[in-house]
Amino acid sequence: MEAPRYKPLKPSSGKLQRLIIKPETAQVRPIGLAAVLRNIKFTQTSYNSFIDLQDKLHQNLGRRRSLVSIGTHDLDTVEGPFTYEALPPQQIKFIPLNQTKEFTAVELMELYSYESHLKPYLSIIQDKPVYPVIYDKNRVVLSMPPIINGD
Repeated sequence: MEAPRYKPLKPSSGKLQRLIIKPETAQVRPIGLAAVLRNIKFTQTSYNSFIDLQDKLHQNLGRRRSLVSIGTHDLDTVEGPFTYEALPPQQIKFIPLNQTKEFTAVELMELYSYESHLKPYLSIIQDKPVYPVIYDKNRVVLSMPPIINGD
């Protein structure tokens, strides 16, 4: 099987996406990066493989999310420009992945302190005065890295 070949594509609209990194992120996780993958068609098998690869990147290159965490989002459900901010935990409110109600970041840290998959990452930001959060243009939370994505 031949390896796939990838090339950069401009969006058909001509409008590039932007991630605006706010200066206050320097207090907690100062570096942000975004990429848009276009024309991807996932099957359940390929999606599961993609998520498995993401988890391996978190564990290895990302040093158990302490250096890097990756969030994957459907660009059809969010709208840029995107902002990477750092806010006091009580000011961050959203419905996290696999939940049905809104939580503050403080409540999420308590909830996940009993969850074996996410508990190991809490200490990365837990004692910081601000937590990182990524919003879309409409203030929809995409992620609270390195802990959890929005639903």
